[in-house]
Amino acid sequence: MAINIKTQEEIEIMREGGKRHAYILAEVAKKVAPGVSTQHLEDYAQKLIHEGGDTAAFLNYTPHGAKRPYPAALCVSVNNEIVHGIPNEDPLILQDGDIVSLDLGLVHQGLITDSAITVPVGSVLEEDRKLLEHTKEALYLGIKAARGGSRVGDIGEAIGTFARGLGYG
Repeated sequence: MAINIKTQEEIEIMREGGKRHAYILAEVAKKVAPGVSTQHLEDYAQKLIHEGGDTAAFLNYTPHGAKRPYPAALCVSVNNEIVHGIPNEDPLILQDGDIVSLDLGLVHQGLITDSAITVPVGSVLEEDRKLLEHTKEALYLGIKAARGGSRVGDIGEAIGTFARGLGYG
């Protein structure tokens, strides 16, 4: 697989797309509360994407081998659901103490940004609050390891060493 070096113009488009993306995730995260449905989060994300003139990268995306396209703009995973929870099929009502991952892909001027955040719902257990803090710290260690001349494995090693040191598997 070839690596495509972005032009300065493409980098600027991605920078703007990233800002829009971060705004949408932050705004959707503000809606996370006990009693809110995952469908409500999906609807709000789609509204913000549309208002910005962008499109949802995940909505109707069909990866190789998939039996059907992904039916939402947002992936909402609750508690120990790994990734890519579908918010509009059997929508869940968020409960106090849940942990929610919001994953969004955004297409801005033909270029895609993709990121996720994890947020607590109401009051969470101390161990869950620590998990959120530790995973954020691990993210920053991984970012720090992503430097010219490094390998992708260096990122995983930085994160894994930190996580294992705290007793995570």
